[in-house]
Amino acid sequence: MNIPVCSGTYIEEIIASLANLYDDVEKATHAFTARYGIACPPGCGSCCEHFIPDITHSEAAYIAAYLLFELKDEETIEKLYRHNGSGCPLYRSDTPFHCSVYPARPLICRLYASSAYHDKYGKTLFRSCRYEEAETMPKYLYFDEHVVTMQDFAYRLRSLDCDRGRLSLLSEILPDLLKQLQFIASLISHNDSEEPLVG
Repeated sequence: MNIPVCSGTYIEEIIASLANLYDDVEKATHAFTARYGIACPPGCGSCCEHFIPDITHSEAAYIAAYLLFELKDEETIEKLYRHNGSGCPLYRSDTPFHCSVYPARPLICRLYASSAYHDKYGKTLFRSCRYEEAETMPKYLYFDEHVVTMQDFAYRLRSLDCDRGRLSLLSEILPDLLKQLQFIASLISHNDSEEPLVG
């Protein structure tokens, strides 16, 4: 993601770190789902309709930057500011992935229904989405071998934040990050438009 107003900043560093993490996640989850025959039904977005993800500060900054500088999507930004209901405010029923920011979606959205997890007994398992009724994937899988788990990537994600990856609801943290980045962008564009001083 190219964000000209954030060059040389903490935001740019976070975006680069998350981009690397997300690349690794995509490779790992693609290999996992292909090997074990896991696939969501075509056009399904049920998980997004019933869920607001918990995200880190870094993830909120990444999504805010994507909305402001890549998409420049004022309609979605306004929708976020007005959101007060259940379900993800970035959900869209009219797109194939049902997500306004699919390339910048947070970690939980990348891993849900495409990775295993450790249960309270330390066992590694995969459980299909509770909304999945088309039987396009196994209901349960248990693993003796090492497979990609949510925890593996969650530890990496949380190490990127100085607050150890404290989680907040997307609908609560994202509007503040959008305002911060809009403010920074307005300052930079204001400075760029000023006449240079002649000595």
